[in-house]
Amino acid sequence: MRISGVLSTLLLASALACNHENIARQEGNASLPFTFTPGDDPPADPATISYFVNHVGINVANLTRTSEWYSRIIGMRHIFTIDLEGGFSIMYMAHNQGGRNGTGFQTGAEMQRDKNNMAGMIEFQSYTGSGNSNSTGSETQRPQRPRAILSHFGLIVPNVEAAQARFESLGVRIIKRAGEIDLTGQTEESRLLGAAWGFADLSNEETQKDAMKAAPGLEVIGFRTFLIIADPDGNMLEVQPQSGAAI
Repeated sequence: MRISGVLSTLLLASALACNHENIARQEGNASLPFTFTPGDDPPADPATISYFVNHVGINVANLTRTSEWYSRIIGMRHIFTIDLEGGFSIMYMAHNQGGRNGTGFQTGAEMQRDKNNMAGMIEFQSYTGSGNSNSTGSETQRPQRPRAILSHFGLIVPNVEAAQARFESLGVRIIKRAGEIDLTGQTEESRLLGAAWGFADLSNEETQKDAMKAAPGLEVIGFRTFLIIADPDGNMLEVQPQSGAAI
């Protein structure tokens, strides 16, 4: 098959997937170059009432560059930035939640207030400490591109402890339990946690020092109370409470 033919088929599938009305106008799967399976799930487990995906966390090399790009190119707004010790920073950005046509302007303070009732946010994490620099030539001390770009999905739940008990009963892998913080790198879970949060190599002495410097700040913003779980492919979800979190 010619490359152009393959590309056309893929583009068609993508376009239809993003617009289910197009698919509804088709006579059936026989008229499509792929199989389309509509969702038909039963009601969700009542225990998951009020669960929702709040944000996506990604690792970036330069917060200033990132903030300017997401603001200028796609119109996201800066909610807050926290600069911790050890060269670790966290920044949240989002679109206005009051309206998609520009009529629902919210101040930064209002967006911060509503953070755990919002969806569609991005949490940008950046580690620029001494454990994350190249070591040769003119590149010395220049932050590397993060090894793991996707950090986690942020999930809001009414009660973190109850969610943790439920996840454990369902055999979900726990990376970080609520009430704990382990960035020592001495366990697989600790190393996975560190890598997802930008500390790619906790066996590196400088990285370990920076992680320990960041720990007190993580305590203050409530990270100890968060639960981190992993899906079957190892993608992480950071579980935060609906209310009571420091950020």
